[in-house]
Amino acid sequence: MMKNTELLSQNLRLINYFYTRNLSRELSSLKVNHHFEVLLTLAKQKKPITQNQLAELLHIDKSRVAHIIFSMEENEVVMVKTNPADRRQHLISLSPNALKSIPYIEKKVKEVNEMANTGISEEKLSVFVEVAEAMMQNLTKKK
Repeated sequence: MMKNTELLSQNLRLINYFYTRNLSRELSSLKVNHHFEVLLTLAKQKKPITQNQLAELLHIDKSRVAHIIFSMEENEVVMVKTNPADRRQHLISLSPNALKSIPYIEKKVKEVNEMANTGISEEKLSVFVEVAEAMMQNLTKKK
């Protein structure tokens, strides 16, 4: 049982660290610098999206997204094109090679998820997800 004085974020950060480390190890052959979530988010899009839209989808700072996209573009994982309708915007999409790697990434995510969930009943996993979602809603409510 967690004491009221313990930081919840510390436990969540450790889970994230070990989860990401395992996933990075599984996907070390890809040149994506741990940005699997960015790839999977872009793969779900029906058309190229702006950096601002990507930042909103990932819940991260726009400047961080710009840095990630720059790095991914250098590694030829994403393509960035100027929006002809608004030349200030850059439209981001996956490169053909990155698109080909999405099924492999999804397979490895599934394997790491199964590893993380080992020995935990479906009922407990369902409660964990429900509690995590409730906490996010509580923490994002405007006061």
